[in-house]
Amino acid sequence: MTALQDVIRPGTKRGLDFVVLEELRKRTGIMPNEVLKFALAEMLCNSLDTDATKIDVNVETEVAFIKLTVKDNGSKRLSYEDVKLILDFENKASSKRGFLRVSRGYLGNALKCVFGYSYALAVEKDLSPQDIIIESGSNKYSIVLQVDRIKETIKSEITVTERNNMEYTTFIVTLPANQLCNPSILRDVVFATSMVNPSRQINLKIENESYTFGCSERTEQIREESSILWYDQKQFETLFNDYLRAIPETQLKDFIALFRGFTAKNVIREILQDVNASNHDSETTNSMQFLPSTSIRDVSQKRVSQLFSLMKAKAKTISARSIASVLGCVGEKAFEQIRERLKWKRLRYIQIPAFRVECQNCTLELPCDNKGHVEFPYLIELAVFDRDEGNTEGLKVYQCVNFMASMEDIFSRIFNIKYRLGLVGIKGDMPVTVILHLVCPVLKWLNYGKSGLDE
Repeated sequence: MTALQDVIRPGTKRGLDFVVLEELRKRTGIMPNEVLKFALAEMLCNSLDTDATKIDVNVETEVAFIKLTVKDNGSKRLSYEDVKLILDFENKASSKRGFLRVSRGYLGNALKCVFGYSYALAVEKDLSPQDIIIESGSNKYSIVLQVDRIKETIKSEITVTERNNMEYTTFIVTLPANQLCNPSILRDVVFATSMVNPSRQINLKIENESYTFGCSERTEQIREESSILWYDQKQFETLFNDYLRAIPETQLKDFIALFRGFTAKNVIREILQDVNASNHDSETTNSMQFLPSTSIRDVSQKRVSQLFSLMKAKAKTISARSIASVLGCVGEKAFEQIRERLKWKRLRYIQIPAFRVECQNCTLELPCDNKGHVEFPYLIELAVFDRDEGNTEGLKVYQCVNFMASMEDIFSRIFNIKYRLGLVGIKGDMPVTVILHLVCPVLKWLNYGKSGLDE
């Protein structure tokens, strides 16, 4: 059964945005010559979001195209309806974009962007766009994008055939052959991602070169928790209305239970009793009594605001000591296992938990009742590995956010990594590998392409 927090919500319709190169560039923040790296990272992220323990990535040239194949042994199986949902180019957003929790990836529509690039780049090179292939369960889905530039719509022709091998779920996309980038860049993306997902085995094959990353003891990974304290009133109301449009029959008890500390039945009853009490106090005739089974369609916007205020007043702040367990982390033990497996000399590791408060009216002395008050935890993991002195490759710095290697130097504005390393004597020619990993449920990006973090 699909989890409530994973329900796709209606978004703003944007016509042909997903097959126009300039619009794709704005949406993703990458240039056409970076598409292969982007596609690999996002398709790998898609597999990591399952319970897969083994992921195979294959990059190979076929005549005028590069074929990128990512398959995983996760238990999730995609139905025909699931595939149609993935290919819904009319809507641009999912509930994951409004639901604040730690999550991989940069875009709510990453696969659509990858599929759109496959089509748009082929058309630009006067090549026939190749079929997109999805294999899951007993079915193989062959997909052809059909673009109507007059009506500004993208339809998908899906051919379904049976297959025998049901062990893996596979995604295959093709790009024009001139999109092939330096293999070491692709290897670095997979390697860095494996460092923050050490319990997964990731096999990478680029033409005739093969690499295996992982697999170590299972570690604390992404948690599915969200907190009401991470939202201001407007964000909460927007999220509520997203679910209202997507699944109006959702019961109040299920929506309230999305948030940390509000999963117990007695806590949900207490919250709704307080909402009902405010109904009574307002002396409104025929005021509705809210029950755990009440559908969210029956809740007025005024009551949504009251629900937010009551939940926020009852919510408990996460202690600094609990941040790692609430958000998830890689942890020193897992990094030490990586060091041993790679036969590197030494590991230096530090974990920095912290909170960020965003509020114009906040004072440290008194509790804040401002509905725009937001406070959320974040965690920084810094792992510094000393490699063998004979290693001719100098300093390697990998930046990761929420258990995924970043596409860009996204920390440059807020944290000059190499400068800070230089202050402690680590220079560019030294055989040192550095992993900087930020785990945060509320990421602030500088731009739509998400190529840099705000402070």
